[in-house]
Amino acid sequence: MVDDANVLPGVTAAQKASALEENERTLGAQESVSEVVSEVFSGYVCHSIERGKVHPGDIAEAASLASIELPAAKYPLFDALGAEFVETGKLSKLQLEGVMYACQKHCEFAPDGKRAGFMIGDGAGVGKGRQISGIIIDNYVRGRRNAVWISSSGDLHRDAERDLSDLGSTIKVINSCPELDRETRAFGLSKEYQEGVLFTTYSTLVSKTQKLSRLDQIIRWFGGENAEGVVIFDECHKAKNFSATAETGSKVAAAVIEFQNRCPKARIVYASATGISEVGNMAYLSRLGFWGRGTPFKSADKFIESMKSRGVGFLEMLAMEMKASGKYVSRGLSFRQAEFETETIVLRPDQRKMYDDACDLMQMIRRACIEAVRRTRSDGKGVWGAYWSVHQRFFKLLCISMKVPAVVAKANQALAKGHCVVIGLQTTGEAQDNMAELKIGEDVTQFGFVSTTREMLINFLDTHFPTTYVDAADGSLGDNNVPPDWARENNWKQAGGVQRDSNDNSNEADVEYTGHYHTNAPRKVDEDLVAAKEELISKVVQLDLPPNFLDAMIDELGGPGNVAELTGRSGRVVRRGGKLVYEARGSTTSKKGTSISGDGDVVGVNIAEKNAFMNGEKYVAIISDAASTGISLHACQGVKNDRRRIHITIELPWSADKAIQQLGRTHRSNQTSGPIYVMCSTNIGGERRFVAAVARRLQSLGALTRGDRRAATGIDLSDGNLDSALGRQALKKMYEALVASESNLPNGLTIEGIMSHVSDQDLQDAPIATWHELKSELRSALVELGVQVGLRADGLSVEENELLREIGTGQKDIGDVRKFLNRLLGLNVRTQNIMFAYFAEALEAEIKLAKAEGKYSEGVSDIGGSSIDIDTQSSVILKDPYHGQTLMSTKIYIDRGISFERAVDIFQKGKRHERDGFYKMRRDMYGRAQVVLAMTKPGSRNLFLLWRPNTGASLFEMEYDELRQKYELVDAETAREPWEHVHSMTKNACMHGENCHIRHTMGACHAGQRTVTCTVISGAVVPTWGELERTLDRNAHKFNKADRGMRTVRVVGSDGRKVIGLRYPEELLAIVKEAVELQWAEKFTDPASLALLDEGADDDNMNAILGVEIEAPTPVDPSSMAKCFRKVKTLKDFFGGPKPSKTADVTMMATKNINTVDLTAPPRPFAKKPKTSLFDMTKYEAQKTKKTQTIRGESCCICSMAFPDEWSNERVNAHIDECLSKSTL
Repeated sequence: MVDDANVLPGVTAAQKASALEENERTLGAQESVSEVVSEVFSGYVCHSIERGKVHPGDIAEAASLASIELPAAKYPLFDALGAEFVETGKLSKLQLEGVMYACQKHCEFAPDGKRAGFMIGDGAGVGKGRQISGIIIDNYVRGRRNAVWISSSGDLHRDAERDLSDLGSTIKVINSCPELDRETRAFGLSKEYQEGVLFTTYSTLVSKTQKLSRLDQIIRWFGGENAEGVVIFDECHKAKNFSATAETGSKVAAAVIEFQNRCPKARIVYASATGISEVGNMAYLSRLGFWGRGTPFKSADKFIESMKSRGVGFLEMLAMEMKASGKYVSRGLSFRQAEFETETIVLRPDQRKMYDDACDLMQMIRRACIEAVRRTRSDGKGVWGAYWSVHQRFFKLLCISMKVPAVVAKANQALAKGHCVVIGLQTTGEAQDNMAELKIGEDVTQFGFVSTTREMLINFLDTHFPTTYVDAADGSLGDNNVPPDWARENNWKQAGGVQRDSNDNSNEADVEYTGHYHTNAPRKVDEDLVAAKEELISKVVQLDLPPNFLDAMIDELGGPGNVAELTGRSGRVVRRGGKLVYEARGSTTSKKGTSISGDGDVVGVNIAEKNAFMNGEKYVAIISDAASTGISLHACQGVKNDRRRIHITIELPWSADKAIQQLGRTHRSNQTSGPIYVMCSTNIGGERRFVAAVARRLQSLGALTRGDRRAATGIDLSDGNLDSALGRQALKKMYEALVASESNLPNGLTIEGIMSHVSDQDLQDAPIATWHELKSELRSALVELGVQVGLRADGLSVEENELLREIGTGQKDIGDVRKFLNRLLGLNVRTQNIMFAYFAEALEAEIKLAKAEGKYSEGVSDIGGSSIDIDTQSSVILKDPYHGQTLMSTKIYIDRGISFERAVDIFQKGKRHERDGFYKMRRDMYGRAQVVLAMTKPGSRNLFLLWRPNTGASLFEMEYDELRQKYELVDAETAREPWEHVHSMTKNACMHGENCHIRHTMGACHAGQRTVTCTVISGAVVPTWGELERTLDRNAHKFNKADRGMRTVRVVGSDGRKVIGLRYPEELLAIVKEAVELQWAEKFTDPASLALLDEGADDDNMNAILGVEIEAPTPVDPSSMAKCFRKVKTLKDFFGGPKPSKTADVTMMATKNINTVDLTAPPRPFAKKPKTSLFDMTKYEAQKTKKTQTIRGESCCICSMAFPDEWSNERVNAHIDECLSKSTL
């Protein structure tokens, strides 16, 4: 409401409305209920199973999931997993719960005739492998003896064997398809390999042999289309990026989907800690019932298309619905025992110069490639794909290398304090080291450590720089007719000519040359280009570049005798006897004795190194992403090295979720102490932003910030996801403002705000004070980025125009955040920091706008208030006919005001700058003074967080310039009286006061009122989401902007009661109910279904309506039970006890298949034998000279294989000898 005294005569109605809206915004009249974005995790309590032992770890669950109960557990799990599992704790209660619900869900068939699937979303510390093994055992003892376990790495088959063995099972684990190939004879697969667990990888799933595809082979072994066994898709997020078009989709995703389609009765288990994180990557989850008959969506495409715009809040609700229907569990180890700190490494002047010189050289190479492509008249696809791939890897490794001195210093400090150190990284750079063509044992002292970055550039130039061209005028083939440079090396299949390190986590899109090279076409060498290439290589050699960071780091930390290396590298340069030599770590093809462990196997080396670390022989471990999968390095109780782990990250992945998964290597159950995480970043570009995202995630999981908490608030732990819808929109606006010939800064941005993110060091030589100066510098930077964003030639130099012609003037990259962040690393330090500051400020503006319009959603928000009461009675809106769930509404009564005493407390605990404090509005509004509390936002120098006496913490932030223009800083005593007055008068009335025009004309006004009521809906939200969204959009004009979005919220009442659901206007629920019921009536048109719906059908009737079939659990098969837990035969079993005679030995080994067996198992039928056995010892001497004598009806006493009738004694004996040689003591 605008006072008449504050409106000048003659103003228009539009101006008056605008002034009203501005005043209302300034005073917080449109403030909604306070929502604080949080990812609170609650301690996990297993309610579904009473038997069993508590899990040995501090397990947590997302608060949103903790509010949902699993359905009743009815599956007879303990028929298969008896008292030994429960009483001895082989499987804890929460692990038994995962097994129980997976097996229970597998009894359901969807309306399309396919068996329902289950998802294990557990993180580190829960024992995902144990649960998978429990599921496999339950199926095995019920007669389903073939299982397929697909994972990301073949090395993990050892973990599968261990998990099954730890549960007492002797089920055979077959190590992928090559083992099946080796065990296949002329008469087929040997009996021992016809059942068990086939452990394989996603890469194997999409590979082929000359005869058939591996997928066909796996399905045939599994039992074909009628197979009912269990299929485990471990790390199932590897199957993302499905597309119906083979050219654009992932082959792995297509194979996973095909497997499920061809085996409709198979029991599918998806296992991934990050599976439900992105709707667009869920097409492979075809057995979870998101689409198809009986659901609102006809296909995966329809589901994904509908979900893409629904944000993180919808994914939270989806996970809740999945748990409620018994097809999803997601638990993880709490990080309450862990601590973390961040370390920003400021580049030294010499490092900064090295980086800037490298940027200049990379641009020089780029310009030379443009000229070479032009002179050789090639299309350049192979060259540019290779260039940008090398560009990304080069600067990524350069950043990592510059952290080494600081990381080594930090590690030495930790060791001096009696801790041990784990250093985590993504990339080893081995592929580039291999380019140096070092030989095993070669002395490289005179050269020093290989410079990975230098070798990378030299190899790119040598392999991809064009120097030959097609001579169309000459049809002859002479000595000068050579293939183009990029075609010479058959090894260069990957984009960029770089053989990928197994640990490489590249994000730049792979580009492979797709043109056709005709080897018969005459080609000639351009001598000028050859000279140019040699000159460029010379410049690369002269450039000051760091050595391989991994070799250098190991050397500075004491060498391989002190450092355990757990990576995928097959070789390295180490210091031996004062010399630098190249040694092999091992490879899968090397012979025994050639590796440092003597077994020729990198995996074996890593296991030996892990053991050395855990046994206290080495106190530093360096782990890469891929090689450390499944490896635990925590301070485990009972191991010799129980020192506290200091886990230093020298390189983080893009995803905070993935980073947390990797940090879990040093944080497990049953540990003596939690780790301290040290996350290192340089002061280059946006690297600190990624560290902040991971720190925020750790904090939400319960990890404590080390050191002074006020100092820790300097980390901006908000809005860590850059590659989001808002991030893409911010980037688009940023590019558009730079590209346009006549433009201003995007709305909400100021030069001062952008420069507040840039250090004084970056601005000391050339400060930026105007938009023109900023735009001029960054337009040139766009050319160096090489992105297509519609940039024109206006104002660019001749040299920049040459580069622009190669880039093109399209706009395909205008919203590509990932490419922007990759290419950003190639700018000099100053420009890089300014460019990222511009992007970060643009993103802040987009987030601020989204919050103002009620469209901002990032996970579950906590509704705040000084007092919150939750209605004891929830109202039923309707029942979902798809899943039988009920949509409920609950009223929440909130007092959102803040007393003056509480405001003073916030100020005193959070004050960090002189500008923080109470501010009084420069002019009175509604006849009284207006005050706010303003505090600098953590991580920002220009943004302020606001608190008001009537509405509490504000959703909106305010720039300092706006704050200073509208308010003046006052002391606390001056602010007390107006604060307390507003706090008191707005308890049950609007902020306008007694003369409120709106209340007099409309009957009511609640603007700025302290006490408010809101409604939270829960239950069947996901199936009705579409209609909820449409109804709110149609009626958005009736609500404040902040209330126009659909956000998932968590409410904790003053009495401790909790509600989690979707915040939604109560007045729209009747409209939603009518629309949804009409949709259902159109779907269920038969009288029987309608009658059941009217009556409120129970679960059984609802399943009948939808065509859902429930299968009775299969009884336990005693024979399978006995075989599952039968002791493996060893030589001791054959030769134990009193030593018999040689004759007796032969008799024991070769007659009647008499073995050491479980006597509780039913007898296995023997092959029919003649009355007189060939091996009857009374005739043995007479028979032994008949070499061609055959045997009939006998079987092997070890592997039970029936001997063919035509086999001779010698062949039988040879077979038995072979079986004995395979047995282990």
